[in-house]
Amino acid sequence: MNGRFDYVLDSTALIALIAQEPGYEKVQDVLDNSTISSVNLTEVIHKLVQKGTNLRIVERLLKELQLNVIDWSEVLAYRSAEFATFGKSHGLSLGDRACLTLARQLQAAAVTADRAWRQVPELGVELFVFR
Repeated sequence: MNGRFDYVLDSTALIALIAQEPGYEKVQDVLDNSTISSVNLTEVIHKLVQKGTNLRIVERLLKELQLNVIDWSEVLAYRSAEFATFGKSHGLSLGDRACLTLARQLQAAAVTADRAWRQVPELGVELFVFR
């Protein structure tokens, strides 16, 4: 992995890749040039376990992907406040806002399956909606 990333994965992107859901090939194509926040990784782990996947299997699958994970920091926590109003008005979850915050910080595209993000005015983040 290099030090510069062009893409930040939302949990929907990583879940699609692991479960080989529609559009996963597009996520796979950008994986080597992608990163994910520890917030979004947590969301992926929880969702997969909630769907019945054994935690050890989830951990093995994720480690095999050799993801670059960026720890959520105090700086990112404050920067995420820029998206706080979109949580209520446009239904962006904490995970959504974490992905968008990191993408803005890195000047990278946010990779998501969530088409509703396109309806949010003035995100200031390039979107890569893979399905």
